[in-house]
Amino acid sequence: MTDKRKTWTPEEIDLVVSLRNQGHAWRAIARHLGRSDVMCRYQYEQHTGIKVSGDSRLPSQDAAPKVADVKAERGPNSEPLPVGHPIVMRGLWLGMEGLRDSIDF
Repeated sequence: MTDKRKTWTPEEIDLVVSLRNQGHAWRAIARHLGRSDVMCRYQYEQHTGIKVSGDSRLPSQDAAPKVADVKAERGPNSEPLPVGHPIVMRGLWLGMEGLRDSIDF
């Protein structure tokens, strides 16, 4: 994906700063520019003088909820998953693993 370019144009650097200030993640910025996320972060730090941690979000923004924390809502006409469906089996397996340590044999 990266074409091994060594020089950055001022337009690219301005775009990195602009996208980052809008709250975009380093990975998204890097994909947009066809560069690595580490180099995008480095150019941002060099241009703004602000030292940035490896976190993909700006510290001032509220972190988006993780996928596991989001409750899925069923549609009005949706059917439950059938027995043996991979998602159902994975949920059962994880539930049983959680109980494994609490059961005395």
